[in-house]
Amino acid sequence: MRKTVIRGVGMTPFGRFPDLGIKDLGRQAIEGALSDAGVERDDVQAVFFANAAAGLTTGQECIRGETVTHAMGFGSIPVNNVENACASGGNALHLAWSAVAGGQYDTVLAVGAEKLFFEERAKSFAAFMGGMDVDYQEIADGAGVTRSPFIDRYAKVAKLLMDRGVTAEGFAHVAAKAHHNGSLNPLAQRRQERTVEEILAARPVLGPLTVLMCSPVGDGAAAAVVTAVGRRKGDVTIRASQLRSLSAEPNGPSDSHEFSAHAAYEQAGIGPNQLDFAELHDATSPGEIVSWVETGLCAAGDEEQWAREGLTRLGGSMPVNPSGGLVARGHPIGATGLGQVYEAVQQLRGTAGPRQIEGARVALSQCGGGIIRQATAVSCAHILVI
Repeated sequence: MRKTVIRGVGMTPFGRFPDLGIKDLGRQAIEGALSDAGVERDDVQAVFFANAAAGLTTGQECIRGETVTHAMGFGSIPVNNVENACASGGNALHLAWSAVAGGQYDTVLAVGAEKLFFEERAKSFAAFMGGMDVDYQEIADGAGVTRSPFIDRYAKVAKLLMDRGVTAEGFAHVAAKAHHNGSLNPLAQRRQERTVEEILAARPVLGPLTVLMCSPVGDGAAAAVVTAVGRRKGDVTIRASQLRSLSAEPNGPSDSHEFSAHAAYEQAGIGPNQLDFAELHDATSPGEIVSWVETGLCAAGDEEQWAREGLTRLGGSMPVNPSGGLVARGHPIGATGLGQVYEAVQQLRGTAGPRQIEGARVALSQCGGGIIRQATAVSCAHILVI
């Protein structure tokens, strides 16, 4: 396999943009990535385009990526459409890495774009239902109409964590960290500091979850230029790239997150204790806490201590989600995995501004999605180094 790097990244602000569609958002991210990489459109040999919900929200099925590249004037290069729930963006990067590392292409684009905000919010929530195995949906009344059906799953996750000692205050500490980091990120959807008290007093969603512990619905796009050509300052090496799905075997790791993270560590030849920071899936604050354990950062049973002592804050011993994560940066599903990568590249280059992690050299980005029998269906993990 050839050494493969991320040469350039681009990202739109994440938020609610009623007047912008996927073509507009995708164009902004792609143009940003090409400019950052110092390459032209004609240098790109293939595109891997991630989107999860457009078929259900806008009716644009089948050729989602082609509609974007055609509108931008790309030539007849292959466009590969990628749909894999919240892991779609990470999956696009995984395929881009595989194509370059394997020698099929020298320079490719990984793109993720999503349009989720509509005045009729039930449209987006109903689309999320497709991210579950329809033969095993366990959804309470109101899910898919007044809230994302995934919230039902995260309320159960929260209860399991509380059964082993994590408190609602612990969830709120993690959410407060996310909102603080988001306030430092000019591309984040939520950019306002929130206290633990404000988070606990916010509008209830389900169980112990309040609205400020949950990722908002929004739009956005992110892109990365992946190449094996040459070497220049600012290139970020993809040391490992792994995509894993939920196992039907009764033994071993119980969730695709565990499979992808540990496979990435093995490929990179490192352990979680060698990471300088991580961008992890946190559709809710309890979801982030679970991700700490699944990725081997935190031992089971230590979650409340980690939350209250701020070990995952900027300046902590293991910073997690310096971007603000899904809770504050936002979660336009198809773009999320590449939004994580955008943050990781900024951190590794030392260009993250007031949220910069000093001396960052090794990062994990991991995003998973979909539900089969209450477990994460698919997860993608990358180890990135500078």
